[in-house]
Amino acid sequence: MRIHFSTLREIDKELGPIEIGAQTRDQLTIRFGYWNSVDLEKLHSLLPHYIQAIENLVDEDDDTGSLWDYTLRRSHIKI
Repeated sequence: MRIHFSTLREIDKELGPIEIGAQTRDQLTIRFGYWNSVDLEKLHSLLPHYIQAIENLVDEDDDTGSLWDYTLRRSHIKI
C-alpha cells in the first residue's frame, strides 16, 4: 500500500500529532497523541478514496482510559 507523505502531513495538521507504525506490508497503523480517539469521518475525508481507516480500541482501563489506534488499508470498494 502506498500513501503520499503530504497526506500524512495533512492528517497531522488537521487531527493532531500522529505516530505511524507498520502492521503488515499492506497496512499501516496510526495513533494520535497519547492514543486519542479522532473523528473517523474527518479522517476518511483526508485519505485517498482507495484507503480505508478502521478504528481499533487497543486497551481500556481505569488508569489510562480508552486507548485507540487506526489501521489504514486498501479499500475493497471499487469507485
